[in-house]
Amino acid sequence: MKIGKGALLIYLRTIVDASASDVADALEISLPTVSMALLRLVRSGLANRTWDPKRGVFFYSITPRGEARVNYFAARGL
Repeated sequence: MKIGKGALLIYLRTIVDASASDVADALEISLPTVSMALLRLVRSGLANRTWDPKRGVFFYSITPRGEARVNYFAARGL
């Protein structure tokens, strides 16, 4: 299944420091699909990825550029 950037960015906008499994559960998408989509957002500068050594997991958050992208599309009703 393919997931849109918009859905991921909107989720990251609402949930601060979400793990890939949090996103997968919330959007009902497989973990491998979400993980690759999140990595693409990070590489595009739309999300940040932070390693938590205590839990051994990455956490994702939206960047200002990601916020601007969400705002742009929301303002145009897309």
